[in-house]
Amino acid sequence: MNFVLTTNTNDEPVYGVEVNGMTIYNPHMSECGRFAVDPLQVYGLDAQTVEALAALNAQHNYSTEC
Repeated sequence: MNFVLTTNTNDEPVYGVEVNGMTIYNPHMSECGRFAVDPLQVYGLDAQTVEALAALNAQHNYSTEC
């Protein structure tokens, strides 16, 4: 799984992963950002990837918690 530097909806820098052609930077939220989801069930991300993404985004003061 490759992490990419992108921006969130507030144009702030965040890291994300590409899933089904979309860059996901908060795996705990749906693609539209309105609903809490299970990252494993919805995006196929394992716990290690979710934790690594959270750690990378914490460097930019972005929280991936719901």
